[in-house]
Amino acid sequence: MNFDELADRYDSWYRTEFGRYADRLEKRLVLRFAEPKKGEKVLDVGCGTGTYGLEFSKMGLDVTCLDMSKRMLDIARKKSRDMNTILGNAREIPFKDNTFDLIVGITLIEFLDEPERAIKEMKRVLKREGRLILGVLNKFSLFALCERIRKNETYANARFYSIFELKKFGVKRWNSTLFASKKMPGFLLNFLRGLDRILSVIIKPFGAFLVVEIER
Repeated sequence: MNFDELADRYDSWYRTEFGRYADRLEKRLVLRFAEPKKGEKVLDVGCGTGTYGLEFSKMGLDVTCLDMSKRMLDIARKKSRDMNTILGNAREIPFKDNTFDLIVGITLIEFLDEPERAIKEMKRVLKREGRLILGVLNKFSLFALCERIRKNETYANARFYSIFELKKFGVKRWNSTLFASKKMPGFLLNFLRGLDRILSVIIKPFGAFLVVEIER
């Protein structure tokens, strides 16, 4: 997949009605797990166009964004000059051991041929008491079903995961969010937003977006 070609379309998705809705719910859960603190060193692996890097930068963290797409990083740089952006691969992270307090990988491993190798690298550069947080698209969700039916080319080569498959990476804790689909009207999205935390308890394994903390 050519992520340089997808970069502008990917970034514009966050300005659509469903994109704004999904981003709000996903960020809320990621930040609850990440527990970012001002002054901490954070690495966003597979940062895309810098959505999370920008959020961490606003919170006063020392942000480094890593991605293999030059175009994605170009867009990220325009959002904030406070983020350190690096063109690189998750399988060979160019930092010393025990460098970061917090590492996040949002919709990252779905597009990797060797996710185990990338996670091993992230653990290597994470400090002993650091937090490693992944945000992963759930194969057992309404969103995943709709994307398969639509044959969305963005996800043609992606591997969605279930929480049961993620446990092989050493899951410390997890939760899910986003129980809606793209085609739902705005009033229904607003209704489901209010129910999201309840649904994440009742039907926890079926939210479209899984957030997991990986054991160090």
